[in-house]
Amino acid sequence: MPEPIRISIALCTCNGERFLAEQLDSLVSQNYLPTELVVCDDASEDETYSLLQGFANRAAFPVRLYRNPQRLGIGANFEQSIRLCTGNVIALCDQDDVWLPNKLATFAELFAIGADWVCCDAEVIDAGLHSFGYTLWQRVNFDYNERKAAREGQFIDVLIKHFVVAGATLAFKAQARDWLLPLPREWHYDAWLATILAATGKGVLVEKPLQLYRQHGGNALGAARRGFLREMRAAFSLDRDAYYQAEIARWSWLAAHLNSMVPELMEAKLAGKLEHLHCRAYLPANRFARLPAVIAETVRGGYSRYARNWSSIAFDLLVK
Repeated sequence: MPEPIRISIALCTCNGERFLAEQLDSLVSQNYLPTELVVCDDASEDETYSLLQGFANRAAFPVRLYRNPQRLGIGANFEQSIRLCTGNVIALCDQDDVWLPNKLATFAELFAIGADWVCCDAEVIDAGLHSFGYTLWQRVNFDYNERKAAREGQFIDVLIKHFVVAGATLAFKAQARDWLLPLPREWHYDAWLATILAATGKGVLVEKPLQLYRQHGGNALGAARRGFLREMRAAFSLDRDAYYQAEIARWSWLAAHLNSMVPELMEAKLAGKLEHLHCRAYLPANRFARLPAVIAETVRGGYSRYARNWSSIAFDLLVK
């Protein structure tokens, strides 16, 4: 008889009193209630912890509260909360979103039929719950062709090019913890989790929003759309050499981690990603002198397989 799906929600909080109550209300309003809510509060200085204590007294499921005496940061706090979960499925949760009532029920159905991990789209909203008119996947340009590749088991190819999964939209089987943890500080926690899960397990995308993803100016990682000029200013403010050295270090770390689990992935995909990054890292300082190498890498297919193609080509030709 299949094991019942017992979902632990891993919620991390830090000075979240402004929006936390709406998120907690959405959790208790789920059609499929979690086995537990595990909350790690990262040394909040407002009324966040008091709100959590009050919620724990009225929730229809167990609430386990932990309060860090000193600030750990987002990645370390999520690592702690993931370790503390006791369910056989772990769903990550941010303090300022709102989950639609069918989110956990939808996830539970997919895990019951064999998914190892699941992620969904989200409606991007403002502080007052008003929609911006686009979803999170639209914001990160997770387009039809990439979603098709993901459905066909090639999600790792998408993530090698760019990251499209927000941690708060992700759930996974607890047995994956041995592969996922510890979370390296060189990576955003959600990018690391999604990439490891895509490389090692069977995933399912829910191609409709199952939550509201709030943008309020204080997000740790935002999803507000930026205009072309803002994108260009952000690119030109980067130190290109430092950026690529950091990228090489991050992807080398990932390749070493995955090599013991899926060595064929390292040979087929991550080695190519690292070769592409090295090519871009050592382009000449003179912009005009870069052109032959950029053209050669374009012909080789590096920009289309391992980067954002034309936008990445423009970055390499224009940024100092």
